Amino acid sequence: MALSEKKIVLSVIILAGLIIFLRWPEILSDAQFWAEDGMFWWPEARAKGLASLWLPHTGYFQTDDRLVALLAVFFPLAWGPALFACAALFFEVLPPAFLVSSRCAVICPSLLLRSCLALAWCALPNTWEVHGNLTNSQWHLGLLSFLIVMSSPPQTRRSWIFDIFFLGVSAVSGPFSILLTPVAALRAWWLPSKASITRVIILGAGALIQAVCIYMSQRGVPPLLGATPMNFVRLMSGQIILATIVGCHHLPHWYGLAIWRYMFLPCLLFIAAAWLCLNAAYRWSSFRYALFFTVLILGACLSHPLPLSHGEQVWVRMRMPDTGMRYLFLPLVFWVSVVVAQALAAPRGWTRNLAIVFLVLIMCVGVPRDWRFMPEADRQFYDIAHYFDHAPPGTRVTIPVRPGAEAVLIR
Repeated sequence: MALSEKKIVLSVIILAGLIIFLRWPEILSDAQFWAEDGMFWWPEARAKGLASLWLPHTGYFQTDDRLVALLAVFFPLAWGPALFACAALFFEVLPPAFLVSSRCAVICPSLLLRSCLALAWCALPNTWEVHGNLTNSQWHLGLLSFLIVMSSPPQTRRSWIFDIFFLGVSAVSGPFSILLTPVAALRAWWLPSKASITRVIILGAGALIQAVCIYMSQRGVPPLLGATPMNFVRLMSGQIILATIVGCHHLPHWYGLAIWRYMFLPCLLFIAAAWLCLNAAYRWSSFRYALFFTVLILGACLSHPLPLSHGEQVWVRMRMPDTGMRYLFLPLVFWVSVVVAQALAAPRGWTRNLAIVFLVLIMCVGVPRDWRFMPEADRQFYDIAHYFDHAPPGTRVTIPVRPGAEAVLIR
């Protein structure tokens, strides 16, 4: 890689990290545990040590969270959230950083386009649920694993170590290895190499482990799934397409309009987005693999999500802002990547013009409206944490956990 290219890559990586940080500075300046961070990862690592690695959660292993928690328990509780947040931000910046590296030139030869895609991923609207918290870092690792599968074979020992380590950790951090193994196998079939076969083996082993764990946990389909064609169109058009162009917190207003209630706008957005996605898959081989992976992700996530509320259909509930958006994060990445690629790299024509319209709306409306994730009210976590760190053994302490929950820890 030429010196100028290295400077560009380094600049994009620094800018990506800055964008991620500036969207929610309180992730570090007022770090607090998020959901399972304080309810399971930290207390179970402290209580069980290395044995916590073998504890499945929600039906499968989440090893990246467990590994960070095992490191964090060597420090005071007051340090824990900051360590978790640093790890989460590191996992979040890894996919855009890897995308702009020369390893991904085989995916997209243009460094400029890869840089635009990487920065677009960092500024994605409607991603509050997966931003800056360790519990949902598995989704970013899933994206990184896809890029590794699609990247050129490693040429140095350091690159081999990177691929094997992150593929291995990702393979047992969430169920993505089950869905990514067919993609890796297809890639190895068309472009056989030592690296592609190694990737299939690593992902296949992780997929087997996770599949057995899921089978033994007997995790079923929520009784009120609401899986209908109309609900699917409304969900995709609302949370993925409309949210990126108007901002997720403006969705209720649009849902109340007659053109939405009578399905005109949802169908129009769905058809336009479907055309852009299918056209991108036809035009570029990388998007064919990405579309395959995205369809598998959607199928798995929408057929077996965790119940989000009692007495309400899951697919209907997911249309609300900041509700179960983690299930749609990777499809959202795919959608915005399609828009950016079509707008900047497609031949002139009405398809490119349509993508440009979407991109202008995303950059001028959706991104600014969803840019800043609002901090939560101060709940005196650090006062409580310092008390816990100096309390006698057996003391029970209730700590605040984002978003709006609590966890009980025993000293």
